[in-house]
Amino acid sequence: MRDILRILAALRDPVRLRLLRLLRGRELCVCELVDTLRIPQYAISRHLRSLRALGLVAARRDGRWMHYRLHRGATDGTPAADLLAVLCRHLENERTLRRDDVNLKRRLAMGRTARCASGSSTRAPADARGKRRRMIHE
Repeated sequence: MRDILRILAALRDPVRLRLLRLLRGRELCVCELVDTLRIPQYAISRHLRSLRALGLVAARRDGRWMHYRLHRGATDGTPAADLLAVLCRHLENERTLRRDDVNLKRRLAMGRTARCASGSSTRAPADARGKRRRMIHE
């Protein structure tokens, strides 16, 4: 029962629910989530960290980029998987979630060349001395 209550507490946040919904059936990079949800990277990373702590999301590092997917515990007939399926089914006509679907489809249609270039710019901002700072995605 304790696990179900922790999952429900995590799902009460709209951003976390949107993230879990987007990760159903696919792995996405943080920058794809940023561009889809139009939320700052630090906020998405904070929510993903909470979802990882609950065992709902798994991560994979690819160089400097982090890719996320639903953890097996959130997909294999567990209470978490059942809760997420029911919520997604009842929220499929929600305007914000439909907009997320359109944004993600548009982002993924850009192909591999545009992936992991959050904010449509792949260059790191310059510091006061004019040197490029290293971009950190996660």
